[in-house]
Amino acid sequence: MIDYYLIGLGSNLEPKSNLTSACKSITQAVEVLQSSQVLINPPCGRTFHYPFHNQLIIVRSDKSVSQLKLIFEAIEISQGREPKCPARKLKDRPIDIDILIRAKSLHDLLQQELEESYNQQIMKEWLFTGEAISSHVKTSH
Repeated sequence: MIDYYLIGLGSNLEPKSNLTSACKSITQAVEVLQSSQVLINPPCGRTFHYPFHNQLIIVRSDKSVSQLKLIFEAIEISQGREPKCPARKLKDRPIDIDILIRAKSLHDLLQQELEESYNQQIMKEWLFTGEAISSHVKTSH
């Protein structure tokens, strides 16, 4: 069964190259329908030292959530992120890849509310420009 996923990417260590590399790796594993613009956020908290660059991508895949998580974790590790551990959340990172939403259709995916304010901002601008929807129209023909 094919599902649609909204994926969140973030980086605050060499973000331009790490986001680009992560997107290329994800494209090799699943069908990427659209990538948003990058939003730059100031570091938050005492443990982060550099601004975060955040991006959303929409993918379509027949892989399960657990299969995608394994793929994304392997991409993170290949780009220099340490393996999962509790302290990892508090450190600067070359790349962070998270599954934010899973839905049965693009319409359902785009109707979901996002938790993080920076992702809400990206999605609002993305939907306003119509890019998230026009991409699907182009790939569905």
